[in-house]
Amino acid sequence: MSNARLTRPRGRVSASGERTKTRRLKLQFIQVAFAGHNRKEDLGDPEEAAVGLKAAFAMLAKAGVHRARLISGLAPGADYLAAAAWSAAGLGQVHAVYPYLDLPPNAVADLAHSATWLDGKTTEALGRNAHLAQTRWLIGVADLLVVVWTGEHARGAGGTADAVRLALEHNIPVLWIKPGEAALRLIRPEHLDEDFGFLEFLEELRFSRAPLVRKATPAAIYSALADLGLAGELPSLEPEAEAPKPILFIPWWRAYSMFRRSLGGTAAPFKARPPPADLVAEPGFQRLTQAYARVDMAANSLGAMHRSHQIILLGVAIVATFVGSAPSLWPNTKLIMVTIELTLAVGAFAVWLASERGRRHQRWGDLRQRAEDLRLERVAWALGVNPIRHGMNFASGRAARHVRRLAGVPTGAFDRRRVKAWGDWALDELIVGQAAYHRAQSLINGRVSHRVHEWENISFAAFMIVLLSYVVAAISMLAFQGSPPSWLDGLVGLAGAMAPAIGATGLALEATLALNEQGQRSRVLAVHLEAIVSRMSPKTNLEALQAAAKAAIRLQRAQETHWTEGTARRRLIRGG
Repeated sequence: MSNARLTRPRGRVSASGERTKTRRLKLQFIQVAFAGHNRKEDLGDPEEAAVGLKAAFAMLAKAGVHRARLISGLAPGADYLAAAAWSAAGLGQVHAVYPYLDLPPNAVADLAHSATWLDGKTTEALGRNAHLAQTRWLIGVADLLVVVWTGEHARGAGGTADAVRLALEHNIPVLWIKPGEAALRLIRPEHLDEDFGFLEFLEELRFSRAPLVRKATPAAIYSALADLGLAGELPSLEPEAEAPKPILFIPWWRAYSMFRRSLGGTAAPFKARPPPADLVAEPGFQRLTQAYARVDMAANSLGAMHRSHQIILLGVAIVATFVGSAPSLWPNTKLIMVTIELTLAVGAFAVWLASERGRRHQRWGDLRQRAEDLRLERVAWALGVNPIRHGMNFASGRAARHVRRLAGVPTGAFDRRRVKAWGDWALDELIVGQAAYHRAQSLINGRVSHRVHEWENISFAAFMIVLLSYVVAAISMLAFQGSPPSWLDGLVGLAGAMAPAIGATGLALEATLALNEQGQRSRVLAVHLEAIVSRMSPKTNLEALQAAAKAAIRLQRAQETHWTEGTARRRLIRGG
């Protein structure tokens, strides 16, 4: 997205593996999930746990965390203590995620500024664990997990150990408070294999093998957050867009769409499902939608400019080739044709230079990727999904992730009506609509690529006919001791220049727009997306929707990464 450098604390690395800080950059707003024991035999002395939580949150403040949100289940036990300690530390608001719809606000609900209720009974009726679903929701929005944990494996699904496992699977560092011990520990997820076994992991915890588990310090916490792209200035959330201006009342930026429509035609339109009214009413959804709309519009505008410039330059190249070769057919037009060719060359160079100086191909790629990141985060926000898997740090998408942090967490009850309405919209936005879009892209790109290839064949066939005609004429004229007419000589020269120019233009189009390759990738992606929907049951619950969303996001991330990697080849071609 942006060329902004990933910010990390600078300095030397100590023998323990920690980076010694020489200068810290400001930490951004973050979301902190909390999980802890509620059984007295696990939690131990509540006063000691409260002291540990106070120390943990004080350490966060020393690390540079001054603007944050705590996401907690607010269950009796450690959750109560954490909410109280968080509020006392003044780090930010508290958001509660309750596992059941009928669970009333509890004794410390005044500590929660907002809340979400999940349909735990429906989850349990489908054979799943309500508390595990709650834990997934907590981890789905978190940048850091704070736990009060004995270090033992789970005695049941949805416990604190599962929270740790899910956090590490999603590349989230864990600040660990162990009951009965004053020292705080930090678990860094990047030192684990993606397919780590949890029991093996617990053995490593018991042996405290560095650098998996290390002593928690403000510097270590800062380093963990900075390595996730949470330190330093964000790329501007306001898109860098250009307002194209018509030339002689001609809207030149429509050149690519006209070229594409004339060669590729159109596909059947897809009617997108509008988001439900209660989803639209959510302030967080409004923030994400507005950010996505701005960036998407700017990316489309810049993309239209860049692609149209490329079409225009390639068209100019063909015209310039014709003009430069025309004097061989019409000798008296030499001065006029050279003047026209010079004008075309200067104009093409000016367009190319403006694009290079403005880095339009790079900015277009950045904006397009940022728009896709916002689109995915927007759907992930509505379903409580974390789109980042273990070992995958999408630092390039940190601007979109920051917008999602500011959007907070969806509030209210996720009852059956909401799950169906929001889920239907999410499936339509993330899977059905994207499958239809990529089907259309595959169809249109295939047509354009085929017809460009046809033009190459036609130009080559015409060139061969001219050459054959000249050979036949030359041989025939030998009988009369003459030579072919001068106009046929000129036609050979003109055809000899035009045929390679048209062929080179076709190659340039494929190199910069990758029509055939993108068409094939779109076709494959559409098949995979449609397969996700086909496997879903008509009675879909929230957990199934979350799983489908994660699968679709992984597929589209791969497509997005491949498209972004092609930024360099989308630089304008001057056309010779």
